[in-house]
Amino acid sequence: MNTLNRQVLLGLPNLLTFARIAVIPLIAILMMLIGPENSLQTNRFLSFTAAGIFICAAVSDLVDGYLARRYGLVNLFGKFVDPMADKLIHMTVMILMIPLGRLPAWFVALLLFREIFITGLRGVAAGEGMIIGAGEWGKKKTAWTNVGLSALLLYYPIYGVSSYTVGWVAMVIATFYNITSGVQYTMMFFKQVGKQRS
Repeated sequence: MNTLNRQVLLGLPNLLTFARIAVIPLIAILMMLIGPENSLQTNRFLSFTAAGIFICAAVSDLVDGYLARRYGLVNLFGKFVDPMADKLIHMTVMILMIPLGRLPAWFVALLLFREIFITGLRGVAAGEGMIIGAGEWGKKKTAWTNVGLSALLLYYPIYGVSSYTVGWVAMVIATFYNITSGVQYTMMFFKQVGKQRS
């Protein structure tokens, strides 16, 4: 694992992560422009554009992970900021879907509770010198969340298929992985704490 320096910090995997964070305001603006005062065509354009940017960001998440592993660019900073970027973009999109009626507030609150709780544990772990990477269940949670939010951003039917329905099915699956990966991470955290104290 590489020691953090300017070259590692500005390596391609981390730059892709920074880019993923940078597009969050753009997605947010597009979502906030969606409204009943617009024509159907305008709202479709805004929804599809926001979805396109979100999908590109999701793909960049896969690419930066592959590049980091393929070229030995894995570092502690990347292991910490990469999942943070996922949380920021997911939380922003989910919150802005509430006024659009695409996700209910209680559902978003449930998912945000999990994310904030795990982020808190990550902060405590980092303070103790522990960096706990995402497990397989956490990666599946991220993947299904990306699918669900992409479809909910698209919202409108495509070739007769309801993007809204697809999005909800994917989000239900993502919620299952959200809960199970949260439990998994919590157990990993206390296991690491136990090792440090022994």
